[in-house]
Amino acid sequence: MIKRETFELLKQISVLYDQFVVNQEKVNIWHEVLKGYFFEDVQKNLLSFAAESSFPPKLADLVKKSPAINTTPSQEETIKFIIRKPQLASEEVVQRNLAEMRKILGIVRGRG
Repeated sequence: MIKRETFELLKQISVLYDQFVVNQEKVNIWHEVLKGYFFEDVQKNLLSFAAESSFPPKLADLVKKSPAINTTPSQEETIKFIIRKPQLASEEVVQRNLAEMRKILGIVRGRG
């Protein structure tokens, strides 16, 4: 999982659970744990978890089901990974996430 995917996962958790706050430190730490996992697998685990729990997940709740660490993908999995097309975010989502990142980083846009 790349850091952008970790941020996207945390944003999804914050949408599902109002009390879950995303900040740069959390993105960094969660990424260190999640970088050995596939985004799609962890996201699937999040959706399953959310259907059963009213409390935000911990890392262990999301990775216990499908670790990608120390495993070799099959030929079919490799081909699927190589040919998958990236899912692009809409302009609205991009601008909303950029605004959130500016807020987290304390960046104030120029006033003209």
